Amino acid sequence: MYGWPRPLRRARLSMLGWLACALLPLLAPQPASASDAQSCVQQLVFNPASGGFLPVNNFGTEQAFLNCFGWQLFIAMNWPVNPGWPANPALAGEPDPNSSAAHFGVPSTPGQPMSNAPVWASYKDASDIFLPGAAKPSGWGVQTLVPSNCTASNTLKAFSSGARKFITATSESAINRAHRFHLSSGTQVTLPDSIMEASGGWLTDQAGNLVFFERKVGKAEFDYIVDNGLYDAANQLIVAQNSDNRHPAGLSLPAGKLVRELPTNALPQEELGALELKAAWRVLTNQPQLYGRYLTTVAWLQRPDTLKCTQEVVGLVGLHIINKTQTQPNFIWTTFEQVDNVPDAGDTPPPQGYTFNNPACTGDACTPNVARVQCDATHTPPNCTPLEQPVQATRANALPQDMQALNAAVQQTFAQQTQGQSVFQYYKLVNVLWSKTPNAPNEPGPGPNVKTPLSYGPYVSDQSVPVANTTLETYVQNDNCNDCHQYAAIAGKSNLASDFSFLFGNADSAKNTRLIKRIEGFKTLKDDH
Repeated sequence: MYGWPRPLRRARLSMLGWLACALLPLLAPQPASASDAQSCVQQLVFNPASGGFLPVNNFGTEQAFLNCFGWQLFIAMNWPVNPGWPANPALAGEPDPNSSAAHFGVPSTPGQPMSNAPVWASYKDASDIFLPGAAKPSGWGVQTLVPSNCTASNTLKAFSSGARKFITATSESAINRAHRFHLSSGTQVTLPDSIMEASGGWLTDQAGNLVFFERKVGKAEFDYIVDNGLYDAANQLIVAQNSDNRHPAGLSLPAGKLVRELPTNALPQEELGALELKAAWRVLTNQPQLYGRYLTTVAWLQRPDTLKCTQEVVGLVGLHIINKTQTQPNFIWTTFEQVDNVPDAGDTPPPQGYTFNNPACTGDACTPNVARVQCDATHTPPNCTPLEQPVQATRANALPQDMQALNAAVQQTFAQQTQGQSVFQYYKLVNVLWSKTPNAPNEPGPGPNVKTPLSYGPYVSDQSVPVANTTLETYVQNDNCNDCHQYAAIAGKSNLASDFSFLFGNADSAKNTRLIKRIEGFKTLKDDH
């Protein structure tokens, strides 16, 4: 590949060439897109025991390398999790060592939801980390408790082992914001974030079903949050300001181990950098003809309007993966979509139609990528839209041609390895955002009292196309990820940076909760007298 020396060709054949590529990027000139695509698929690692299975550092200096890096990350994150989880919580995030490329993304039973969860599904739910009253989260790998009012479907009870999700979020922020507050005053936040999916709204598919969203956190980041008590906003302020003189880096998420030699085995999760994933799911219940085109699971979904909780089959339509490494302290931003979402140039229309686009739709309701106001007690037609009305979505920026060629090659590889059975042949890489020369504002970075917007230098993407997902940034597709995430701040202090992660803004504070309770108790006592 790329005219590499013979030892590296042998390393590639032994399934370890991915990391070899990472260590010797200067030997790789920029080739044509077709060559990039073929070179990438020849490097992809499908052996979870290999040191190249989960890329831990990025030494590449070209977009083609980062694009291939993104697909390898997709494979590692979507590999089946060790079947010992969730019975053994410690196995969360650990890939199944006995699975193989021939079974990657293949449903156990055709026409049924997938019975095994991907690695990232065993990561910790963000909503289980930042809890009301700043309660300490349950341990790593412990699943979300499903409320007693959730109704299990008789037809889905047989697949209850796959029902590992309880999702309430119908916006891209994917956090129940009911317990958010201002640290300085203790008052609750009532206004939605402007960067939320649909500018504070929602996304509905062409079948009239709401899309549900979730966020997941990898072990290294989860451990960092728990060890430093960052699920409590008061502790975030201490760490971000280094007021205890124990955090000279400020609030700085783990960047993982710097790997300079070719490892023979996969690194433990604790030595990886921070990993966050954001997923969008569509309802597929009673549509078994589509199960073979989606990563599916059985989940409990709670509607935002009625609070009704039902068990449904859901299919993955969008996936963000961001990871921090020693060479990319400002994160690598990678995003994927299911191929049926919206029309893309050169694609064959899907057999059941596009999920978020009706090519025959006309009228004001079909204006693409427009956020709308929900009908409720204060908003009535025609100045609002029911949640069941489909949202007409399109891709605002076409995928680069080299990305289309890479996607076609990888999809074909998945299909060939599984005799056409892998659901992952129906997913595409949209783009990768990264920085060629990242420079932290302080060393160790980011440093104490770093203000927003946080910057490590300019970002780049394939063909300079904005990196946006039609399901996760439906209404802000002309912005890059960092355009918003540079303003990510700790809870209650909008000017103190939280290392690009919006999760921290959802933390409550035990101190403020106690104060509010005392105030409420005083008011009650006063009213009684």
